[in-house]
Amino acid sequence: MAQRFLAPEVIAEGVIKQNGTVSDDAHLITRGYLHSNVLNGIHPDSANYIEVLADNGVNKLKVKPLTVTDVTVDATQTSLANFVANVYTGSNFQEGDIVFLSATSPIESYIHNGGTAGTADDWELINSGLSDAQIRSKLSASNGIDYNATTGEFTADQAEIRGFFSAGTGLAFAGGEFSLNATSDQITEGSNNLFYADSLVDSHLSGGTAIAYNAGVISFNGTTDDVTEGSNKYYTSSQVYADIGLKTIAGPDVQLMTYDNTTGDFGVALSDVFAEFSAGQGLAFSFGEFSLDANTDDIAQLAGATNKFYADSLVDSHLSGGTAIAYNAGVISFNGDSDDVNEGSVNQYFTQQRSRDSIQADPAAGNLLTYNDTKGELLVALSSFRKGFQNQSLTANTGLALTHNLGERLVHVSAMDGSGNKVELEVVYTSSTVVTVKSTVSLSGIDIVASI
Repeated sequence: MAQRFLAPEVIAEGVIKQNGTVSDDAHLITRGYLHSNVLNGIHPDSANYIEVLADNGVNKLKVKPLTVTDVTVDATQTSLANFVANVYTGSNFQEGDIVFLSATSPIESYIHNGGTAGTADDWELINSGLSDAQIRSKLSASNGIDYNATTGEFTADQAEIRGFFSAGTGLAFAGGEFSLNATSDQITEGSNNLFYADSLVDSHLSGGTAIAYNAGVISFNGTTDDVTEGSNKYYTSSQVYADIGLKTIAGPDVQLMTYDNTTGDFGVALSDVFAEFSAGQGLAFSFGEFSLDANTDDIAQLAGATNKFYADSLVDSHLSGGTAIAYNAGVISFNGDSDDVNEGSVNQYFTQQRSRDSIQADPAAGNLLTYNDTKGELLVALSSFRKGFQNQSLTANTGLALTHNLGERLVHVSAMDGSGNKVELEVVYTSSTVVTVKSTVSLSGIDIVASI
């Protein structure tokens, strides 16, 4: 006989047993056993991934699909609502698809839960990501790189990068620029481009027509046959013939001579000559021949006479040396020097002014050499390749224009402070007359030099 307990509370002590066959649907359990052993709810943290579904009257636990089928990064939409309104159609994504909204701050990510509503209910939030500030705080820079944690920008530190470099033998390094700082003594001679040597010149040069070369000395060893005729003509018979003629005689005088300017032959007809002569006292004339019928012994020389017979003593007493000429007992000799000989038009004497006038500086552009032909002075002015700027002040990161007027845009710039320490400056080659320098810090009392 069954009994019904209608009391609101029944307290039993000991073990309560059920009579009869115990089955899944016919058994007794306590509330404590139920709470400890039976799943009767879903924790809120897992609500997005787990749910309870009734299956034929039995509540069953279902794990929502978490398989990632596709990943999309959208850099345009700034919220899930905008993404659903402008991109999601309800059918262009499937369960397990993940979407990253990179335009949000911080970045948000969602997974499709398989829903078909076509709304935000079809998506589950996975992670809101890191903010820009959080990401930037994880980054840093090392030597040569500067990092701004506020903007997230990386920039190259030119001063630190230049500090990684240095110049070796034959090179100089300043302001980020390498330049040659060597002489020919530091450069190994190759097999083709050889350094100058007298022996190379001597082996290369030789004499040609009318020219001799020996150990650096060039000399002329020809004759007039090796020299082309200029305005000073060489002797030829035809030139002589053409330059000579007969004088025209007027009056009672008679020109007895004839001349052929083709052959250069002069002629006088004997008959014409004989007709003009006759013999006087003491002479005989026959067929053009005069003959003396007396000798000097037959002619008395009067004392004090003007026309005297020859005597060495008369010659010696009559002749004497003049400028650069000496005379002694019939011997005439030259005893002067070049001061006694007048200068000709071709072989001219040396003068200091002629020497200076024969030299000039090459007028080609870029030649630093100047020449004063009045003083004979050669000059390479320091100001032509070096310009100094003393006691300069520079404001940090502000360019200072220096006018050097060296005529070259690419110049070498060096700087030092008052203690003689080298100062590194940023250089901008502004023009062929101006260079601009800049320092990252403010400086004063700086000496700067620009040079070619």
